Amino acid sequence: MTEKHFILATAGHVDHGKSALVKALTGTDPDRLPEEKARQITIDLGFA
Repeated sequence: MTEKHFILATAGHVDHGKSALVKALTGTDPDRLPEEKARQITIDLGFA
């Protein structure tokens, strides 16, 4: 059986749940910097 891979991109305004969606779909938190966690806002682009 062949594995299928795909790329999914998100775009949207600040605080609309993009990081939460990525975490829900992949289990990986794209907000990895301490400042991002403290401010609860994405500063640097991440991927999962």
